[in-house]
Amino acid sequence: MPNANETRDAFLASLNRCLAEPGFIAEFYDRFLRSSREVREKFKGADMERQFRVLADTLYVVANAVQGEEGSVARSELPRLAERHSRRGLDIAPHLYGLWADCLVATARATDPHFDAMIETAWRETLEYGSRFMIERY
Repeated sequence: MPNANETRDAFLASLNRCLAEPGFIAEFYDRFLRSSREVREKFKGADMERQFRVLADTLYVVANAVQGEEGSVARSELPRLAERHSRRGLDIAPHLYGLWADCLVATARATDPHFDAMIETAWRETLEYGSRFMIERY
């Protein structure tokens, strides 16, 4: 069973391979928007170019927060993200995080040539950590 450092490293290596492919984030958002009418409503009128940049940054923050110590830059960034996505902000309902994670994993599987069961576990554990954090602060 991989430790937190190995999980983070596997996730980051896969994420870097995915982000090296120009269509990765666009493919993810296409998949995510097709997953639910509620998701499409949440993104109506959104600046998708900005969303593309924000997603990559967010994934790095979550990956580093999983391993980061209390007080680390990554850990201090999560509460701000959670507040932005809470019912007081964008109102991203807890059930949407499962769709988000499933669509990211499916897109990574389709993009990363080294994707295997261990890498999938790394993606799921990393995204679960971030999702749990957001849901607890909804």
